[in-house]
Amino acid sequence: MRVKRIGEYVLGIIGVILSGLMLLFGLLFLFVEGNGQLKLEMEKMMQSDPALNGTDITAVMNIFGAIGWAFTIASILGFVLGLVAIFVLKARKPKAAGIFFITGGVLVGLVSVGAGFLPGLLYLIAGIMCLVRKEKTGDFNAG
Repeated sequence: MRVKRIGEYVLGIIGVILSGLMLLFGLLFLFVEGNGQLKLEMEKMMQSDPALNGTDITAVMNIFGAIGWAFTIASILGFVLGLVAIFVLKARKPKAAGIFFITGGVLVGLVSVGAGFLPGLLYLIAGIMCLVRKEKTGDFNAG
């Protein structure tokens, strides 16, 4: 009798979806960093507000770029490793899928500097479930 791995599939699919959403946020940060018109508008706003007078707009835009690249790289890693793990799990190789899930979870959490906490956590849980749950042996029919 085979163990149904619905929980692992659901956690993996939700993790892939959240990684895709994180990719969108990463691309948004990269767009903000590369938008010259937005930079000009922020400089005008900073000149008119004396409270923001000492802030360097270039440093702020560079931070947006760094965050954008971290999110983008982490989300692509999570997306690809999550999909690979789901397909490996579909091929009835739960140990290998568990390794892919755990690797994806750790990488998403570390590369995104903690922003990918939720997809990373879901991948870790799915990976642990893949490694811990054993196939049922024997016939338990009472009739």
